Amino acid sequence: MNEQTYQQGTMSIVNQDKTFKGFIRASAFLTAFFVVVLLMPILVFAVHLSWPLALAITFIVGLLLAWPFKLGGGWYATLAGLAVIGALTSLVISALV
Repeated sequence: MNEQTYQQGTMSIVNQDKTFKGFIRASAFLTAFFVVVLLMPILVFAVHLSWPLALAITFIVGLLLAWPFKLGGGWYATLAGLAVIGALTSLVISALV
């Protein structure tokens, strides 16, 4: 008879658990990121809101997404950076038009 050295349920799954949690966190972050990135152009071009109002709504939605997706400080820094980029882009486009 072949003696098995492996017994079911005894293997450490710490690394698998960390990988899965990292995947879930990255998925949540990217989902929130794409929602925020796509929301402002949709509000401006489809709903015909002004740039500042669309930026404010988008920023508020980004803040509200932090709680259900359990996003940390990195999300707030990303959101602030996106707000600055959105404001500068809207100023440039407004100046060109």
